Amino acid sequence: MTELLYRLHCPPLRRAPWVIAPSLGLVLALAALHPAHAQATSERIVGYVRDANTQRYLYTEVHQLQIGRDGAPVTGTTTYLDPQGQEMARKTVDYRSHRTVPVYRLELPAQGYSEGITEVGGTVMMFKTSQRTRQEERLDMPEGHVAGDSGFNQLIMDLWPSLQRGQTVRFRLLVAGRLSDYAFRARHAGELTYLQQAATRIRVEPDSMLRFLVDPIDLIYDRSGRRLLHYAGVSNILNPATGEVYKRIDIQYGGEPPAEARLP
Repeated sequence: MTELLYRLHCPPLRRAPWVIAPSLGLVLALAALHPAHAQATSERIVGYVRDANTQRYLYTEVHQLQIGRDGAPVTGTTTYLDPQGQEMARKTVDYRSHRTVPVYRLELPAQGYSEGITEVGGTVMMFKTSQRTRQEERLDMPEGHVAGDSGFNQLIMDLWPSLQRGQTVRFRLLVAGRLSDYAFRARHAGELTYLQQAATRIRVEPDSMLRFLVDPIDLIYDRSGRRLLHYAGVSNILNPATGEVYKRIDIQYGGEPPAEARLP
């Protein structure tokens, strides 16, 4: 699932992107897991990413996950590949300290950028590095529902029964790219058929006045809430032509690889 919120740019009177990794760009390929496994195993999940407006193929996400006996991810590595199959970025994730706030590190070498969460407990240590300038911030772990980076997907799974009952669920999202945390909410946004299967749409947005400035994230899961099928929202990857994140992307998880995708 993506990394749900990396950078925020909110100029007056303009809608602005929140990058959600996860990985929520994110977000969020961790939701493409099958139901609980009988034993520890490995999963490879591929996401195919297009510009939502032009449908130009942008990059491929390859998620390699180690899955515990309960079916939940333990550790993982995500590589981001350009259309020629060359690596653009890499992220490592470790859930052993916290189910919904994993330790992680995202690196984009060409942009001289990295960010992550290095410690999780009663407090959370976050960092970001841009052009060799490193910043760090230690925050108290928020009370109630909380997620960081790809742990957002685990939170959605935990809250799935409430979402299916039509409840709006509220949570804090830790954003290393901003060295802060923000109030968000998620709600059931309808049933549909997607890729010839029954599916559920979940909408995620800031739980504050920022929702009038920030575009929502739309996620499509299978009806069980165990498998992410589609993500629509802002990217956590920088456009090399502009140095800014892709504003609106579509990610399809699984299915036939597009002709434009090159995998190693």
